[in-house]
Amino acid sequence: MSLQFKRHYFLLVLLALITLGLLIGLGGQRITAYTVRGGQVAEQTANIAGQVDLFDETVVHSIQILIPDADYQQMLTTYRQTGLKEYFHADVIIDGARVDNVGLRLKGNASLRSAVGGGPGGFGQPGGGGNFPQFNPQNQPRFNRQNQPQFNPQDRQQNNPQNRQPFNPQNQPNNGAQPALPGGGAQPGFGDVQSGQTGDVTKIPLMIKFDEFVSGQRYQGYALLAIRTYGVQNDAAMLHEPITNDVFRAVGLPATRTAFTGMALNDAPEKLYTISEVIDETYLSRYFYVADGVLYKAEVGANLNYLGEDPSAYARSFTQQTRQNDADLGPLIDFTRFLSQADDATFEKELPDRLDVDAFAGYLAINSLLVNNDSIIGMDNNYYLYYDDISGRFTLMMWDANESLGKMGGGQATNFDIYNLSQSAMGRRMGGPNSLVTRFMANATFKALYEEKVKQVYQTAFASGAMTGQVEKYAALVRQANAERDLVGSANYERAVNKVLDFITQRGQYLAALPLLSQ
Repeated sequence: MSLQFKRHYFLLVLLALITLGLLIGLGGQRITAYTVRGGQVAEQTANIAGQVDLFDETVVHSIQILIPDADYQQMLTTYRQTGLKEYFHADVIIDGARVDNVGLRLKGNASLRSAVGGGPGGFGQPGGGGNFPQFNPQNQPRFNRQNQPQFNPQDRQQNNPQNRQPFNPQNQPNNGAQPALPGGGAQPGFGDVQSGQTGDVTKIPLMIKFDEFVSGQRYQGYALLAIRTYGVQNDAAMLHEPITNDVFRAVGLPATRTAFTGMALNDAPEKLYTISEVIDETYLSRYFYVADGVLYKAEVGANLNYLGEDPSAYARSFTQQTRQNDADLGPLIDFTRFLSQADDATFEKELPDRLDVDAFAGYLAINSLLVNNDSIIGMDNNYYLYYDDISGRFTLMMWDANESLGKMGGGQATNFDIYNLSQSAMGRRMGGPNSLVTRFMANATFKALYEEKVKQVYQTAFASGAMTGQVEKYAALVRQANAERDLVGSANYERAVNKVLDFITQRGQYLAALPLLSQ
């Protein structure tokens, strides 16, 4: 044994004993490797569990927003004068659970301007307003369809814990009626704006950001919560988005979770609103196998025209929502260039490699049959593009359907042509027909896929009676809560519910007579 080895013998034995101890003590532990994109370290979160599932559709939730009146008025003034929607400090109480120091701001575009006026941004400006044999087998939607609940009209009584009877307007008492105003509306609460057309309270859409001022703060895992109203046109029932999202989930497509809530500002009486989750990283992780791609949000007039290679040219049409530090608009620009420059044969061959065409056909079919012109088929608005940079493909997703069910279709909504997508006068005013929609519908193969989705949506939503059943279920739920909490004027509510039911009936009759669906 060398002299040098003898000198270090004790240290070597000690090191061996420590290594053996670690192996014995930690040998069964799992070691997790963490990957950091763009140099950002994941923050630790403080998650407030609450007492009721935030999107439990069997209850009408309760939200109270606590904010100084001066701050709220400044929020409105800032928007009216500048078009900016800035966050202000507020506290919220959700179904009895208090969350302090959240961010509160205005949200929306046309619906917000209709409610409060101002907002000089204008349309198009940020802050303003089954397998088919012809496709590659790998061209299947990347989101996990197993996560989608089934939309079965036979289940609606079982899903109703109090086994309520289907809605019959003739049997409903005038319970919960609010003090009348000229025109038959409800008394405005703090922060409400009075409608000059109907006398109803004009409700203001809001966004809650739980981690705006407290890093990592979450409520039931959510960083954001949208508090929605009826959109541009006053509507007491606000059924349009919940019903539309139900149809999306029924055919296996992602849709944001929604629920009805009473919402009060400070100590003012609560009014009926809807709440919706926001499409962000949390949403993507629930629906996509690969959830760390790049998310783009379409603004009004986002018709996917190729505007050259300068990213600033697309700033009025799209905002990047994720990975701002290590990704850019490059994939989106490349996609618009393809839509503009690919010849017909190349377009048909390569589009399935660039876009989830199955999901897109389903998206078009639902918005067409439900006449949601505040989408890519009309105003080129309210959709997200998610880019999976591993597969190199986009998925187009639905967002904000409170103008669905013919609300923006005028008197001809029930007769909306299912083949006239993105060609309407509304679409032309928003900057012209959508490049993707136009080319997709002009291609015989993709048009055939769209027609198959139209048949599926018609059977699932209209022929089955499922949409009518969902309206009845939601109406019974709100009516019961209204009798106890005075959330909405009963007469206005009944008129709004009947209007939705009438649309579904008349639209279903029109669709049933089409050659595609009458066979």
